[in-house]
Amino acid sequence: MKRLWPALLLSGFFFLGAAAPVPAAGRASLAGDLFVVDPGHGTRYPDGRELNVGAVGPDGVEERVVVLAVGEDLAALLRAAGAGVVLTRSFAAPYRTATVLSADNRARAALANRLGATAFIAIHADAALDRSARGTSVFWLRPNSRPLAAAVRAQLAPFGLGEAAFRIRDLAVTNEARVPAVLVELGFISNPAQERLLATPAFQRREARALYRAIASVFAR
Repeated sequence: MKRLWPALLLSGFFFLGAAAPVPAAGRASLAGDLFVVDPGHGTRYPDGRELNVGAVGPDGVEERVVVLAVGEDLAALLRAAGAGVVLTRSFAAPYRTATVLSADNRARAALANRLGATAFIAIHADAALDRSARGTSVFWLRPNSRPLAAAVRAQLAPFGLGEAAFRIRDLAVTNEARVPAVLVELGFISNPAQERLLATPAFQRREARALYRAIASVFAR
């Protein structure tokens, strides 16, 4: 029986239910699965001061804005395939509230554990002092995350952005998560050419579709 995940607001997280229609016959089905989609950054102290701002490109494009758009697009695709989706930030609730950055990072992955999620997907955009740095990165830690990481890598490769990293990495979210978990860097927002791409809604949708295809290739029935 398909699980339905209710919408609720708890501890600074925006829970968005997935009472989306099951896809038509012949399409990937993720009915009964639950995914925690974590658009990085966008955290504030209770008094409204910024706690976790993320990177800003040379033309002022903000990482937190880009990854939120990609996260929302990915959530829509997952819902259309019948999955439940929990967004740690959303267009409706774009900021989390926390007081300690490391604790906030771990809490987002702990949420996926607590919910028994099918997988946890953290979405980021990279930055470096060297503006020529380019490429996507995929990080994971536990063996149960390797298939999803490899699928994400394969789906991002055709974009021609280059690959900055694909490796095991002990990060707050990958360490905390017990469910399959990946952290994806969608490109370098500090690279002017990649910043322009990342700021484009059409390209954001393309990257969301790539993430969706990777998820479906591992988990869909």
